[in-house]
Amino acid sequence: MTKSIRIENADTSDHKVNVFVERKNATGEWERVGDPIKLDHPTFMHVGTIWQGQRLVVEEALPEPQTSA
Repeated sequence: MTKSIRIENADTSDHKVNVFVERKNATGEWERVGDPIKLDHPTFMHVGTIWQGQRLVVEEALPEPQTSA
């Protein structure tokens, strides 16, 4: 069964979130597909689909390294 899922960055903090799409490969292991979906600001939302062979993984994004001028 395919299911539509909404994931929202639903607070006003400075923490950023990444959503990854993972699919099972031929050996049954999960592999990440494509680039992460970045939910960098409050109210940013991603609508994705899941099924037996696909899942969405939500992780807190690591802070980007700052460069000195």
